[in-house]
Amino acid sequence: MRVSPLGVVRHLALGAVALGALALGALSCARADAAVAGEPRTHEVTMRAVSFTPKELVVAVGDTVQWVNADIVRHNAVRPGLFDTGELRPGAKHAWIPSDTGEVMYRCTIHQRMRAKVTVVARQPKD
Repeated sequence: MRVSPLGVVRHLALGAVALGALALGALSCARADAAVAGEPRTHEVTMRAVSFTPKELVVAVGDTVQWVNADIVRHNAVRPGLFDTGELRPGAKHAWIPSDTGEVMYRCTIHQRMRAKVTVVARQPKD
């Protein structure tokens, strides 16, 4: 069977994509494990350039999520019925401590394309 050079390149590219996906999955698991072990932690979400960074965050029940407006315009972070930071001026901060597990999708109501997610997992008991 004869394989063209283009076919080889395609197979190599698909293999690289598959390895990348596996690596990202492993990193996600490591981040989730780190978030649930030990004492509560503070996780910072930066608001800048009409985006939240990080866009996806894994925290444990009892951790603190702190939004920091590092932009030159006002932003907010809103999940109706759960939290609302109010309009944060440049340099302002707001904190939220999750009490239940689950995926929390939130957004900036001032800039509709600003969206992000916090996944809240159970905290592992201390040994």
